[in-house]
Amino acid sequence: MKTVAQFSERRHSTRFKVQGMVIAVARPLSLPPGSVKEVSQTGLIFIYRQIGNNWAVPQSLDIIWADTINTHHLENLPVRTVSDVLIEPEGKPNKSVIRQFAVAFKNLTPHQKNQIGRLIEGRGATKM
Repeated sequence: MKTVAQFSERRHSTRFKVQGMVIAVARPLSLPPGSVKEVSQTGLIFIYRQIGNNWAVPQSLDIIWADTINTHHLENLPVRTVSDVLIEPEGKPNKSVIRQFAVAFKNLTPHQKNQIGRLIEGRGATKM
């Protein structure tokens, strides 16, 4: 798989490092589910383990996380790809290929924007 960089990133909002387990699932199912590492009102970054060479540009994401009371599931957030880069392993070589995928949200509804805000309030730890 080659690195994809379709757009230059222009950050317009504060990024937050994510605490705890927050999962991103690409739609269509072109990438394995990944762990969200950073989030903002305008996009997010997640890492995933590359499996094979099947790959297509995701059109949307689902984001899943839980708190002490509820499980939250944001469905079909429209996105555009910012980058998809190989993360070089530290130390000894690893057979797994780990990649970092960055997306920008596009045309979110007011409800989706509100839910992203709730995710940041609940899981956003440190401003980046």
